[in-house]
Amino acid sequence: MLPKKSVQKTKWNGRITGPVHPRHFAHLPPLPPKVTQTYAKRRPLADITPVEPAAPIAPVRPARPLMRHKPVNMATTRSMSNREQEPLSDADRIWSELSVGVDAILTHAEEGFEHGVYNFCTSLKSSLPGGQYFTPGDASSTVHGSMYGRQLYTRLNDHVSQFMADVAAKSREYSGDELLAFYNKEWIKYGDAAKMIHHIFDYLNRHWILREQDDGNNVCDINTLMFRLWRNKFFMEVRNSLLESVFSLMKRIRDGQVADLNLVKSVVDSFVSLGSDDMVSGSKKMEVYDSYFLKPFIEGSRQYYQAESERVLKEGSIRNYMIWVFERLKEEDDRAEMYLHESSLREFGEALNKVLIGKQRANLISEFKPMLVAQEKEDLGRLYELLKRLGEVMGLEPLRTIFCDFVQEAGQDAVKKVSGNQEATESMANKSRLFVQALLSVHELYAGILRDSFKDDPGLSKSLDRACQGFINENAMCKKAEDTEADAARLLATYCDTLLRKGNANARAAGEAGASSEDNLEKQLAQAICVYRYLSNFDVFHASYVRFFARRLVNEQSVSTHGEETMISLLKEVSGVDVTSRLSRMFSDITVSKDKIDQFKESTQNTRTFDYEFDMKVLNTASWPFKAPETKLKLPAELERAVDQYTEFFHKDRGGRRLNWLWQYSKAEIRMFFPKATGPAAKAGYMFQVSTFQLAILMLFNQDSGPGTGYESADGPTLTFDQIVAATELDKDIVLDELALFCKARVMNSNTANKATEKSQYTLNAGFKSKQMRINLSRAKKSDQKKEAKDMQRAVAVDRSASIQAAIVRIMKARKQLPHRELIQATIENIKLFHPQVTDIKQSIDKLIDTGYLERDENTRDLYKYLA
Repeated sequence: MLPKKSVQKTKWNGRITGPVHPRHFAHLPPLPPKVTQTYAKRRPLADITPVEPAAPIAPVRPARPLMRHKPVNMATTRSMSNREQEPLSDADRIWSELSVGVDAILTHAEEGFEHGVYNFCTSLKSSLPGGQYFTPGDASSTVHGSMYGRQLYTRLNDHVSQFMADVAAKSREYSGDELLAFYNKEWIKYGDAAKMIHHIFDYLNRHWILREQDDGNNVCDINTLMFRLWRNKFFMEVRNSLLESVFSLMKRIRDGQVADLNLVKSVVDSFVSLGSDDMVSGSKKMEVYDSYFLKPFIEGSRQYYQAESERVLKEGSIRNYMIWVFERLKEEDDRAEMYLHESSLREFGEALNKVLIGKQRANLISEFKPMLVAQEKEDLGRLYELLKRLGEVMGLEPLRTIFCDFVQEAGQDAVKKVSGNQEATESMANKSRLFVQALLSVHELYAGILRDSFKDDPGLSKSLDRACQGFINENAMCKKAEDTEADAARLLATYCDTLLRKGNANARAAGEAGASSEDNLEKQLAQAICVYRYLSNFDVFHASYVRFFARRLVNEQSVSTHGEETMISLLKEVSGVDVTSRLSRMFSDITVSKDKIDQFKESTQNTRTFDYEFDMKVLNTASWPFKAPETKLKLPAELERAVDQYTEFFHKDRGGRRLNWLWQYSKAEIRMFFPKATGPAAKAGYMFQVSTFQLAILMLFNQDSGPGTGYESADGPTLTFDQIVAATELDKDIVLDELALFCKARVMNSNTANKATEKSQYTLNAGFKSKQMRINLSRAKKSDQKKEAKDMQRAVAVDRSASIQAAIVRIMKARKQLPHRELIQATIENIKLFHPQVTDIKQSIDKLIDTGYLERDENTRDLYKYLA
């Protein structure tokens, strides 16, 4: 126990924050060791046990004051021996000193004094003899600690309340922007002061307030108390004039006048910080912001823009109104991001959207189609952004419907325009080129609008896809007919063949200027794949493309290997490896054949029985679309020797395989000399490219003796139709077609007005003349093309039937039983290569029933069951 009227320097085991003064250090009452642990257990403030004084220590050098004004010494206490004075007198005196510091902080937001709070809370002295402080065992200590904590809390509340009343009274001297500036200044200063006072009263927060809250009493921490007093004593007094000033400043900004938006931001931030009416519980709700600012602000904005929109509509058109609304909403969004809380941005935006866009929705949508016609990308972008603010259903769905219908109509018109072009009727190559270019022009135009104006909106992108799929598959050129040449897939395959086949430089000349031919080809192939994605009959394209691809490889007419590989790669990306694996095997066969013919030439270098170039391509029957010839052919003796020698060479390594010679796809080059030819042709002759069938017929006129007559004649021998058929063993229809071609080309003459008939006699045209030294007579005939198209159509029908049956079996194997309608729908959804017709599906179901894969239920004939 300390002696009376004496002050001892004791060792301080507690925590002291803030500037330390020697007198503070010396006059603090002694505390028990490990004070921090005592705090953690929340012991009553008055339960402090006296300890023996420690050995004297050297005085602490005064710290350099942090305050510019004269510090207020609030830590000095009266002598502890004055027992005759009541403890309450000490509390009054300490509060009188502490309140001076609170006033200084509220006014200047400068450093305060935490030790005064501690002295106030521990100023209780025992009224018992001996003057001891109360010990934990003293039952009355908790009561006294609670009384003095509440008294300090109440005095701080009353003192700050009076201060806020004075600030509110002073604010009445200001209005408008001056009031906002005054409010912001006081708010910033008060916020700093609240933090400092909360820190200074930390002892009260950690003990009495925390214990009161644990007991369920209506007490809040000092920081919350400070902001509650600001709201109740100041904000509630000036809110009407304050909000009026805020709305007036916002109106000036909207009217184009210069104003400081930062004033609004600071005021609104204070509303957010004030929180809710339930400040005691520490609720994070922003009731002050929502109730006193946001709702009247949104309503005022709605009324303002309602009047402004009516004025703009009276002064201009709906197009001008759209531009005005777009700019205004952009400005409002930028300002809202600056001063509104993020939780209210959506509500504020929806209110503006409703008054500015929603009420004029129908008029704005009516402008969409005229903008598409005029291709006004900038206005289309504005309209899209405005209607997007109304949502998917109310805003964008009408645009998607209009966009789909408009693009489909534009595509139909573009194809109809080129279908009447005379160039489109000259050949399939020209027709396909004009067709694809028309499709691409429409797609690229509206894909650009989708990208630039609609930001690749997914919904509008689907609308573009639906429109393209519609006008690509059904248009003026692709009528619903049995002829597969009228199919978009066939035309696209023909276009790709035109790009990849030699001799079609004009078709590949549409690339970018300055780009290499390979780059242009890659670009055009990518465009073709763009059209390919929208086809409804992928199987028709695959069947056609395989045939074109096979002919290019066999006839060595590919413009480049790189181009062929690029196309295969693009198809693989879209349709997968199942589609391109066949093309890859065909490529492999050509490579192997080249190696094989090199080996043949090397092995027969000294034993060759012919003196001309001979090339063979061995093709795998399962990979190639070629069929065996339907007619016999007796080869010329010169060609037969080469065939026999190669057959013998081939069977040495692969004796188990059989070679089927495809003469209808074979070609030859022969040089022909005509007796009456002049100029270079008299010496060099003409080089003809002919089919094997044509070669067999022409070689009959080269013999020294044969079935004909007049072999000694200068014009050559004369042969009848029957003699040619007998010598070549070809079908009569084939011989007649070939002779008709020779007569038309003036290579031969007939005794029937140069027309080919079965009764005619034929001789070579000794006076044949041509400006070209190389002449191609092996071009595909229209009759052959039509026949090939029909064959392909039959093959596609067979493949489709197999695909439908396979899909039905897969579905029924998984589902075991299905009603008729569900099976039809599931089959349609399962097949991706083409759109199966309901009639075809029904036929396939009947076939599967006949073959024992399915059966009808005995009781419900509309129900099918799977038979394992």
